Formats: sequence, C-alpha cells, structure tokens
Amino acid sequence: MKFKNKLLIIHILFIFILNISITSLATTLENNVQSTPNSTEQISKENENLELNLYSKSCILIELSTNRVAYEKNANEKMYPASTTKLLTAILALEKCKLTDTVVITNEMVSQIPNGYTTAYLQVGETLTVEQLLNVLLIPSANDAGYALAIHISSSIENFANLMNSKAKEIGCTNSNFTNPSGIHNENHYSTSKDMALIGLYALKYPIISEISAKTAYSLPTINKIVRNFETTNTLLKSNTKNYYEYANGLKTGFTQPAGSCIVATAKKDNMEFLAVILGAPEPTNEINYRDSDCKTLFEYGFTNYETIIKLDKKFFKIFNDL
Repeated sequence: MKFKNKLLIIHILFIFILNISITSLATTLENNVQSTPNSTEQISKENENLELNLYSKSCILIELSTNRVAYEKNANEKMYPASTTKLLTAILALEKCKLTDTVVITNEMVSQIPNGYTTAYLQVGETLTVEQLLNVLLIPSANDAGYALAIHISSSIENFANLMNSKAKEIGCTNSNFTNPSGIHNENHYSTSKDMALIGLYALKYPIISEISAKTAYSLPTINKIVRNFETTNTLLKSNTKNYYEYANGLKTGFTQPAGSCIVATAKKDNMEFLAVILGAPEPTNEINYRDSDCKTLFEYGFTNYETIIKLDKKFFKIFNDL
C-alpha cells in the first residue's frame, strides 16, 4: 500500500513540477523573443551559417513550448502584413466583445472596402454575431467583417486603428503601425516578421482563434438570394490541394500586390509545435505556391532539428527519496 501511495505522489509531483517548469521557461523565453539585445545577438550567431532555400523576403520560426526563435531571416525588416493583420483585430474583438454579441451591419462597414478585396457579402441591415464575423474574418479573410467588428467596437476605423496600435505596443511590437483592421494596403500600415510573431503568439492565448483558423470551410445564412459558402485561404490546410501540409493547423494568410504573399502559420507534429511568419513571398504561380513552400521548409527544419527536453528540478528527486 505504501508503494502505491508513493507512485501516486510521484505522479502528482511530476505533473506539478512539469507544469511549473514549462510555464516558467515559456515566460522567460517569450521575453527574449520580445527582444533583449543579448537574445538578438545570440539568435544571429546561431543562424549566421545557416541558409535555408527560402523565397520570402522576411520570416521567423518559433518553437512554441519555449517561444524560442529557431530561425529568422530579415525578421526586423519593415514589411506590409496584408491580411495577417486580422489576427490583431480578432484579439481585440475577443477582448472587447462576447461571441454572442450582435452586430447590425451598416453602410459604413461595407462601403469602405476597395474593389478587388475579399468580402463576405455582408448586407446592410442584417444582424450577425461576433462569432460569425470572426469566422468569416479568419477563414475566407473577409475584409468587410474586419470593418464591421472595428466600427462596432470603436465607432470608427481611425479609433480602432489607435486601439490596434496601443495593443500592439502592449504585446511588445516595436516596429509596427496599423491603419485599418483588415490589412488593406496603406504605406503607413506596416509590421515585421518578429512583431507579427508576437501577435501570433498572443492570438494563441485564445483557443477560439485556433479553433476557427483550423476550419477549412464556413457558411453564413443566404440573404437576398446570395449564397455565402466560403473556403479557407490557408491552402496548407486543404487536403485536396498539392500545397497541403499534414501538420498545419492555423492561423492566418494575407496577400496584396505590394505585400506579396504572407502568412502566420502553426504546425504540430507529435509533441512539437511551431509558429512561422512569412512576409513578402512571391505571388503563387501554377507551378508553386512560394509562401506554402517556405512554410513547409521552415516547419520541416524545426521538426528535424529540435526536440522537447524536460529538465526536472533536483528537489523532485529529494522529495522522492524522502517518501
């Protein structure tokens, strides 16, 4: 009986110490990602002799159990983030609203979207929940959903942009400026791979963002005879395409002509999980999707070269011996 009790106590202590160790380690290294000079210098030294075959202008790869930067390329260079911006909008929507809150669509919410940008065909006068708007914001990347959430929260796009910039600074972003909730191109709307990684890490604190961004399809109710069925813009998730990556599970894509192809992506294999940011990849062709190719290269590099190592405190073994 004493032996069984000892095993039970060992099991409880193991879980307790493991949770503390991982939480502490993740917190410490998240601060490093946010940029102490020593960590930046160390990252550069670790990667100075490593060159992956990447097409994008800027990228970063982070191992999620520690928030350690595994690889970077021009991660502090100012770039246009396009619709990866919508992750920050989703964060603010979840902080300021309940999923069940309702939004009445107004002309102001839908009339400001330039031609050529994706929409969810939101109709003036219809009522949708915040949860519905988040789904079409993150899955088909609907720009009108971003504007609807922004105006619902802050009354105007300008006020919401101020809120975005305040939140970005709070998260730790040091070289970003946002002018709108959807990533519609503006020369003063910019970020970096490193800053977008920080926003991606913050977004992962909200399980609903991961849950929504992992979906491959979503529908809004038909209105005015408009059937609104949507597919994800993240082709890494689509098993019927050549760009499918079996370990991918989120988060958000982006594209404009000035920005190129962008993504904040996550992938999990066994007990390892990574977040990758790609900014400024060339536009896809029939032969290759450069953004997806870079994601796969980074993720495979991470899964091949990293492993999770758990170090238990020596006090654990002392407690065990004292039982």
